[in-house]
Amino acid sequence: MRTDLTESVQHLEQREMNTNLAYEQLTLRAAALREELHTEVERMLNDVIKFKVHVQKSLEEYEGWVAEEVERECEEGIWGEDDEEDVVEA
Repeated sequence: MRTDLTESVQHLEQREMNTNLAYEQLTLRAAALREELHTEVERMLNDVIKFKVHVQKSLEEYEGWVAEEVERECEEGIWGEDDEEDVVEA
């Protein structure tokens, strides 16, 4: 009976060691996965920021082009007084 008890204790101690080892491995894997996800999120944020800056720059260029066209058309007198009245009425 005593040998059965000793074997049971040894078996439980071995299970405890295996459980602790599995826990350590899971902890390390979780840390590695967290770092990998953090890196990926950072990369995606950088891509989004670059896209936003590109869109913003394009909009600013387009706004400048529209302003130049309006100014050029006003200087050339393309818009007559009739056209201006139509624009105001609309």
